[in-house]
Amino acid sequence: MNFNQLKSIYPSAFLTDDSNNDQNYLTFPYQNQWIHFDKKQLTSSESKLLHLILNKETDIKNPENPQSKWYDFLIENNSILPAESGNYRIIQFNIKKKDTNFNKKLWLNAFKSFFENVEAAFFINDHYGLLIQHYSGYSLNQDETIGILQTLDDDFSIKTKGYIGQYWSISLEIKDIFNEEQTIFFNQLDKSKQVFSLPDIALSYYASEALFKSPIIQQLKEELIFHSEIKELITAIWLNQGNISLAAKYLYIHRNTLQYRLDRFYEESGLSLKNRDDLLLCYLLTI
Repeated sequence: MNFNQLKSIYPSAFLTDDSNNDQNYLTFPYQNQWIHFDKKQLTSSESKLLHLILNKETDIKNPENPQSKWYDFLIENNSILPAESGNYRIIQFNIKKKDTNFNKKLWLNAFKSFFENVEAAFFINDHYGLLIQHYSGYSLNQDETIGILQTLDDDFSIKTKGYIGQYWSISLEIKDIFNEEQTIFFNQLDKSKQVFSLPDIALSYYASEALFKSPIIQQLKEELIFHSEIKELITAIWLNQGNISLAAKYLYIHRNTLQYRLDRFYEESGLSLKNRDDLLLCYLLTI
């Protein structure tokens, strides 16, 4: 189904070059772009149908990417479980800024080599793919995965982002869990750090709709988050868990400069970013 056909059914659908982290839209990779649907105009059944259609539409039937039981289960909607037992996690990756010389097979083999007990790894479309890992007692953590992607980005002259899923026991429910993890990844792709997982974005992802509907939150946003520098300040303090020295390094400014900005924000707003509750409220305003 092409875009014009989808547009005739959902007139508000639109395409962009980058993913959109707006929680009001259901977003999918579409060819070399992203397609967005207004959630308010979709029923639950329509959302599930779009997942099935668009996941299938973006498949690449490429012989250099041999199919696996996991591919058939997650992408082709095969009802046969890809394994009999065990716990598995799905690592999603999305590659940007690649040139015409980029070798997907070479990159995928290099990426796989850093992980133990890889059950499957494949590209779903030209830039997006999955790695499925069986739990064996040890797994690379988020910082280690960031280091791997940064190394590969330098070697292949690309820019990669990733999402590390939770480990789940094998069951038919993994398919629904993957669909939600995929939606989270696409919607947070341009908002989160290079590699992220559910704990990183759970608050912003699941609270965003309620925050959007709150007159109090919207008014506070208008009065307090009126400049990109303020949003950047709050985000830096939040991501570094209130540590002023680390936040200063994150912003590439001197610690004293950051302290001055914190004091000035307190004078203007009455909210102290050194206070945990005040910081949480301010972070919610940036979502």
